[in-house]
Amino acid sequence: MVKDRRLAFARLRETEDALSRADGRNDAIGGYDRAAYEFHVSHVLAELGDLPGSIQALQRSNRARPANERQGRVHANGVLATRQWQLGHLEAACVTWETFLDDYAALSTARGDEHFAALRAHVKAQPRTRVVRQLGERVQAVARQKAAA
Repeated sequence: MVKDRRLAFARLRETEDALSRADGRNDAIGGYDRAAYEFHVSHVLAELGDLPGSIQALQRSNRARPANERQGRVHANGVLATRQWQLGHLEAACVTWETFLDDYAALSTARGDEHFAALRAHVKAQPRTRVVRQLGERVQAVARQKAAA
């Protein structure tokens, strides 16, 4: 976050080395695994202006994330879709937003709510794009579902 590229990558190398020496067990609270590491790599890359690299790291994070970590997946997919959108990859962003909605519809999470608000703003900003229009229909359905709950 302080834009020191050399220090950021040095710390990431140290973290990756420590992760490779770990015994593979991940505590339920406070555990640090490959998904968390790649998520942090994505933030470093985004802060350094490497949006494509950040997106790739988030995709690696999602592949490494256990299926039962729905809240983490909601947050990661919200970040990923936002970055894809920023890069102009609307179709990829819409696919990621759909995955986000699959989990978000069943969860109550403040971070998820923040991402959902960003999603609604994205949909509103691109109303004439077919893929975004279709996503907007799903967003409305999830909003109605959440309001009724």
